[in-house]
Amino acid sequence: MKKIFMFVNVDWFFLSHRLVIAKEALKNNVDMNIFTDFTKSHQPKDYLGFKLRISPLNRVNLGFARLFLEFYRAYCLVKKEEPELIHAVTIKPILFLGLIARFTKTPFIGAISGLGPAFSSDSLLKILRMKIIILVYRIVFGGKKSFAICQSNHDRDVLFSNNIASQDQITMIHGSGVDLDQYRPIQKASSNRHIVFMASRLLVNKGIIEFCKAAQIVKDNFSGDVDFKLAGSVDSSSPSSISLEDVIYLCKISQVEYLGEVKCVSNLLAEADLFAYPSYYPEGIPKVLLEAASCGTAIITTDHPGCRDAIIKNESGVLVPIRDAEALASEIIVLLNDQKKTAKLGARGRLLAEESYSEQEVVAKHYALYEEIIKKIP
Repeated sequence: MKKIFMFVNVDWFFLSHRLVIAKEALKNNVDMNIFTDFTKSHQPKDYLGFKLRISPLNRVNLGFARLFLEFYRAYCLVKKEEPELIHAVTIKPILFLGLIARFTKTPFIGAISGLGPAFSSDSLLKILRMKIIILVYRIVFGGKKSFAICQSNHDRDVLFSNNIASQDQITMIHGSGVDLDQYRPIQKASSNRHIVFMASRLLVNKGIIEFCKAAQIVKDNFSGDVDFKLAGSVDSSSPSSISLEDVIYLCKISQVEYLGEVKCVSNLLAEADLFAYPSYYPEGIPKVLLEAASCGTAIITTDHPGCRDAIIKNESGVLVPIRDAEALASEIIVLLNDQKKTAKLGARGRLLAEESYSEQEVVAKHYALYEEIIKKIP
């Protein structure tokens, strides 16, 4: 069997975005080892067909000495167990395991699901950090055994423009895929009451504040009945996290129903008239946008890398500027007043999901890439 190591920054992200790939390992004759930071206990019996192991890398940076120790442990792990391929997801695993792969001459894939906050440049310190990361990326992808997966055209173009990777090193896989059977359209209840829904981690740059402000504007200016609903969990490890108390307060003053953390949002997505996602977070293609499209729900999102890649503009969804609650509210009112257009956007979204976003297609592309790289490189 081919031994592949996949490093993902944290367990909940692996379970929501990469689990389906790991589950198919045995069918593809792969000994798949998943390394991730555990935020809760996991039982091996719950994950058949692959190994879920605690990563030597911690999601949270705890100082230079700790970073060096993490790097050393990861290096020793790779050196001892000699995987035939390393697949790293998100920036820290890419930086650390990419360097280790170069040192050990191990074939490497870096999955860039958004370039992340590290590529922001709104201060001198952040500009310096970005330049250092670009330099390390050039080393990581500078070898003949290093490859990248990009979700958005923006991220691919950033790799090109910064001389990080060449065209033949990059494979485009648009998103993490969606279960088309679980996320599917339903017959909506006949009602004059509309639902606008948002689901996201509770971060400032996911557009939580803009969503709440837009809700209040719509309620003040729309003549019909409309309910705004928000689902999501606090992510206190993120620098742009919002406290639960602040979210509850925001929702209260803007008349948004806060649903808390919802494990599966398929029914909520399918029941909604509109799915709003005013994010300006530096991410890949948000999986929740693929799920909304699969449910046949019209999408309003931002003209922002990753978000705009998830829709066909004015066919499966509409775009609004980032940080603009008034533009978001205006577009919501337009679509609530035009149910024919809203239904058409949703139907096109479902078709797009069937054409491009199925989990089966995403899984097949990953294993085809694994096989191609392992066969190609001696």
